[in-house]
Amino acid sequence: MLNFEWLSSLSMSAAKGVFLGLFLLIGALVALIPERQIYDGVEERRWWHNLKLWAWGVLAVIFVTYSIF
Repeated sequence: MLNFEWLSSLSMSAAKGVFLGLFLLIGALVALIPERQIYDGVEERRWWHNLKLWAWGVLAVIFVTYSIF
């Protein structure tokens, strides 16, 4: 059905680098979210209401987990 034979020539370290690079790309895209959308609907701003911090925290945990294994 799908032909992924071309991936067999890719080394494990290169595949791991591409995979981790995708998490870095997602983190960069999170940084582009406008501030007004982050605090939309929040009456009193607190640091823990910043969705960017939570997204980067989750991405960091996933990044570290996948970089170890």
